[in-house]
Amino acid sequence: MWGRKPNKISINPALNICVVKTDKDGNKTWLYGKNQVTDDGDIYYATRAGTAPSVTTAPDPDFFSAACVLQNPSSADTIAKADTYSNVSSPITTSGAVQNVETGFPKVNDTTTENTGKDVDAVTYKFTWTTSQIDTSSGNPITGGSIVDQADVTSGVPAAGSKLLTHWNFVSPSSFHKTNTDTLTLYVNHTMSGQA
Repeated sequence: MWGRKPNKISINPALNICVVKTDKDGNKTWLYGKNQVTDDGDIYYATRAGTAPSVTTAPDPDFFSAACVLQNPSSADTIAKADTYSNVSSPITTSGAVQNVETGFPKVNDTTTENTGKDVDAVTYKFTWTTSQIDTSSGNPITGGSIVDQADVTSGVPAAGSKLLTHWNFVSPSSFHKTNTDTLTLYVNHTMSGQA
């Protein structure tokens, strides 16, 4: 499922994490992951949907102001609905590693061409890392990540036990390295499936 071209087949909502890794020569590789919206994420989405547009008070936690934490444990986490930041093994919190959501995101119906998980009923979060942010070449590869509220991050480190919007593992491939010559663009897509 990973490759040098984006996945053109119909979207598999279970593989709603899309990473575009770009090397020093500009070559792009697409990698995919499967994420779990947590119990706290479900509450956040329900609160946002059930609040009148005139209400300006943000829910707490406010995942609209999201931050992303990638992780590189020796083996991938077992993901569960009740996960908090305490369940994120080996988070990467070196300088610049915890990234805030890009300006203009999250958004519905993203039109970015390289985001293979975009859809008219999907909410997309976008995060980016430069060549100087994260280098796993001499350690464990990246296996997954999570999204926290920016308000729970102090000096680049989320507080223990912070609530998560989502927690995921990469599956295609299950892990990868980012070196100091690579950039990463991560798209986290949550499709509103309409299930009861």
